[in-house]
Amino acid sequence: MTPTHDTLQFRKNAIFNTIGYIVIVAVNAMAVLLPINGQTPGEISAAYPTLFTPANVTFSIWSVIYVTLLCFIVYQCWLAFSPSQAERLRHFMERMKGWWLLSCMANACWIFAWHYHLIPVAFGIILLLLFSLVMIHRRFRIAFQSEGREQVFIHVPFSLYLGWISIATLANFAVLLVYWGFDTADEAQIPITNILICMGTLLAVWMILWRNNITHGLVAMWAFYGILLRRREGSPWEQHLITEVCIIAMGIIAIAISWQLYRRRLPASS
Repeated sequence: MTPTHDTLQFRKNAIFNTIGYIVIVAVNAMAVLLPINGQTPGEISAAYPTLFTPANVTFSIWSVIYVTLLCFIVYQCWLAFSPSQAERLRHFMERMKGWWLLSCMANACWIFAWHYHLIPVAFGIILLLLFSLVMIHRRFRIAFQSEGREQVFIHVPFSLYLGWISIATLANFAVLLVYWGFDTADEAQIPITNILICMGTLLAVWMILWRNNITHGLVAMWAFYGILLRRREGSPWEQHLITEVCIIAMGIIAIAISWQLYRRRLPASS
């Protein structure tokens, strides 16, 4: 059967989506391997010290995010080039539109803004990235009931991605304050850091209980665990308050996850 005009257009979109993925992986690899502007992302982060920055091991979550996003790319290509999936492809593309490509553009541009110390620009870009991921989350009703393959290849990748970028946006805000000359002494940074942790916790709990997104909560717990690790690495005792707040935050999120899992079981048991 000859593909329709719409199907051919959707296939082009799938190819562009794939190119977008290749671009963000390539740019992020360049940031570490070249590195861009002669500095690694970690070196730039160290130039703007904040108490919200997690331990280096925490950033290994990017590997998980990019692997799951690769699965998403393979899935949408399968939809695009499988004749039997024409209707599912249409439904997918009508929801995705250009939001994935916008997120790719924002991801890549953020790297360059960050590496050239354009911190206010980088913060604006990460807000754009966050917005594009929120739109994908809403349009696909991510974390709510859907067909099995869509759960695995769309819901999981974008739950991880949105969860991490939500926390990264708070981290970028902390860096922006330092860039603007905010006092880097512990006495000034500890309250701000604790406020940001509380904001991240409230967002995670909202995503768990009202958007059914447990993965988002797990990502927040991982980020707070990273902050806890960093603050325990030879930090002065004044910073121990942050570790205590992180422990409380992780406990609250764990309770929210447990409650949501219990709520999921209620209809089946009634």
